[in-house]
Amino acid sequence: MKFVCQKSELLEHLQHAQSVVNPRTTLPILSNIYIEAKDKYIEIISTDLEISIHSLCPAKVSEKGNTTIPARKFFDIVKNLPDEPITVKVNDSNVAEITCKKNIHFKLVGLPGEDFPKLPNFNKADSWDIDSKDMKKVIKKTSFAASRDENHYVLNGIYFVFSGNKLTAVATDGRRLSLVKLEKGKKKDVKADFIVPIKTINELSKLLDSSESIKVYYMGNQVKFEAGDFSLITKLIEGTFPDYEAVIPKDSGPTAVINRNIFLEALQRTSLFTSDRASSVKLMFTKDSCVLSANTPELGEAKEEIEIEYDGGDFIIAFNPAYLIDVMKNIEEEKFFFIFPEKSTAGLIKTDGDFLYVIMPMRITD
Repeated sequence: MKFVCQKSELLEHLQHAQSVVNPRTTLPILSNIYIEAKDKYIEIISTDLEISIHSLCPAKVSEKGNTTIPARKFFDIVKNLPDEPITVKVNDSNVAEITCKKNIHFKLVGLPGEDFPKLPNFNKADSWDIDSKDMKKVIKKTSFAASRDENHYVLNGIYFVFSGNKLTAVATDGRRLSLVKLEKGKKKDVKADFIVPIKTINELSKLLDSSESIKVYYMGNQVKFEAGDFSLITKLIEGTFPDYEAVIPKDSGPTAVINRNIFLEALQRTSLFTSDRASSVKLMFTKDSCVLSANTPELGEAKEEIEIEYDGGDFIIAFNPAYLIDVMKNIEEEKFFFIFPEKSTAGLIKTDGDFLYVIMPMRITD
């Protein structure tokens, strides 16, 4: 096998491929990436058996064939080469000779390509097309709310619900919930719901700039995201996602309209006076005003008043500031609605018809 690639193109593909490789795997073949030279490109595959990345990199192929090469070492070599064409030649013993210019030579010992795990076939899978910018919006506005606690495994991802031409994406850690709705494209008579692990979501985020749109394939316990020359295949989280609709308050109540930047900056300053023992910020609402305050005996206290649009009754409520800061950093609208439904203890944040955020309050202490 022999091919020539431009450094910039090969490096981009190896960057994505090596990111899912587990260096501590007990199976040596999984420390490698699979490379197959075809007509005008090389096929690159990496996997940890949970997530797989597949891509097609342009190349001048003079000898077809396949092999596997140590992923991290190959990536490090290419990254440190000058910006010149790179030639890779692999012999029958799976030793890869890497050359650049006339004076740079490396040899890497690989393993047979035939031993590398095969990717599943999604030819008969249900599929949906989504704009990359819409998927970015979904990830940005939900992923921060997903649980990282492995004891709540079913919450360690984003729950996707496809119905017709509608997509609902939900994430929660049990103390807050973030939801985004999309309604795009032609209506399809296909329904599906599944939980994508947060690790996969992080890898998917890196691929979204590769294409203006992505295609989502769903089959059994696996999903494939296809973006341009890149594909990401993942196993799904098994289990039943909680009934998120039951958590969302249905009734209305006092509503404040607040400038996002002003509120975020006040939160960040006030939260400087929280601690592990006193981790809440109080919000005192009065007519057209919100006073944020925090008090930690060993530190002192902070208090800041901001102007808002509010004409409801006076009341005080407390929240974990980190949960409010997270949502403020991940919404882009200039103003948001902070709603306190009459028949619920939760706070509800909305920006438009496509996004909402539910946050549970904390007990108020003196």
